[in-house]
Amino acid sequence: MKIVPPSIDEQINRVDRQRSLYFGISAGLVAAWSLFRLIWVFYIGMTFGSLLGSVVFQLVLWGVIGAVAGIAAIGFLTRYTKGS
Repeated sequence: MKIVPPSIDEQINRVDRQRSLYFGISAGLVAAWSLFRLIWVFYIGMTFGSLLGSVVFQLVLWGVIGAVAGIAAIGFLTRYTKGS
């Protein structure tokens, strides 16, 4: 099962193998950071229930950033493991 769309996969395959490792690790760190931020926003939302309107924007923002970074990390790290 492929997570990365074929058109993006073609672009990723053009990247050098070593650079794809750097990009994959960086994107993975961004995905981990956004997961941390999502957990933190859930905690703030549960603690201060009256701030729900401002918390929803942060949930959507960090959810989208994390999803895109996760897909990019999977794509670049898969490219690295496939080799030349």
